[in-house]
Amino acid sequence: MKQTIKNIVFDYILEKQGNVNFDDLTKIILATFPNSEWKKTQWAWYKTQIVSDNGRYSNLFSESIRTKLSNGKRIGNSSVIKKKEKGNANVFRFPNKAQDVEKEIALALGKVCHHIHPKIVQMVIEENKKDKLKFETIMGPNNSDIFLFEGSDCIFPGVRRNINSEKNGTWKNNINQNDNTILNDNTFPRHIWAFLTMNKPYEGGMWKASGLADFELAHIFGHKVGEKQLEKEVFNSYDNSKLPYSYFTSASNIVLIPNGLMKPTDKFKSIKIAFYKRHIDLYGDNIFYAESQFNENFVPTWFNEIKWTEPILPDDWEMKINNLLKYRKKVLSGKYKNIKP
Repeated sequence: MKQTIKNIVFDYILEKQGNVNFDDLTKIILATFPNSEWKKTQWAWYKTQIVSDNGRYSNLFSESIRTKLSNGKRIGNSSVIKKKEKGNANVFRFPNKAQDVEKEIALALGKVCHHIHPKIVQMVIEENKKDKLKFETIMGPNNSDIFLFEGSDCIFPGVRRNINSEKNGTWKNNINQNDNTILNDNTFPRHIWAFLTMNKPYEGGMWKASGLADFELAHIFGHKVGEKQLEKEVFNSYDNSKLPYSYFTSASNIVLIPNGLMKPTDKFKSIKIAFYKRHIDLYGDNIFYAESQFNENFVPTWFNEIKWTEPILPDDWEMKINNLLKYRKKVLSGKYKNIKP
């Protein structure tokens, strides 16, 4: 049998009966695969798939080994656990069975969510290539690279979501003097859907008239510095020096999900990863800024069972996107003053 990292990991777990020392395991792996990029996130993935009751490898190991690996904290549809805590001799805990339904939730979301069509994304990317130098003259080369890097489908370069500490005075939709970006409260990402439905900018009245009020907007990839932990886990390479602001108004990153169904895309790791994979399948892997080399090992085993709604090309979509891009130049010229619409 051909030796693999998985075989080495499993043999080591069995030999040690679940008493794993990560540093020792790493030495064994590198002895056979000296060029491997093995790291703790990969070990964490294997561990989860063994420890979880519905994990991919849960049936390959005994209950005692799985318990040792999880330090006594079982995951999934295990029996109720009683545990001593400070100030509480016996705390009754109800089991969290959320993992038992993650697949079903993902299958449902795939049927009802809407992604922007790849042709629209490509049109925005091409326009950004043409406009980069123009925006660079007003934003500076640093901000231009952050928002209009190679492959960027950012619709409003320079616009980013604020953080709470920046809510001072008249911050909303105005330039932040610290970094020359425009702070927004989450209205700018709505413009692309507004133009695709009614060929006009977002405002409250049209959102309801267009039917878009039946949906929420979900950002698939994080657009704030503090939101990128999962990306760092599932991409083999991540550049911490690159800011993720462009994802705030990225055409491909803004997905329509019916009201009430957005939370799983925020809270369920496996569902978020499924949406990462869907994003890559639709738009390719050259559309990212800080992250690269997506690790397919993290993709849930049930991913291929999801029946995704195919992206839709609305009537007159090219004309509508052209009008959106004209609108962005008008808006940004009003903010930055010296860019011609």
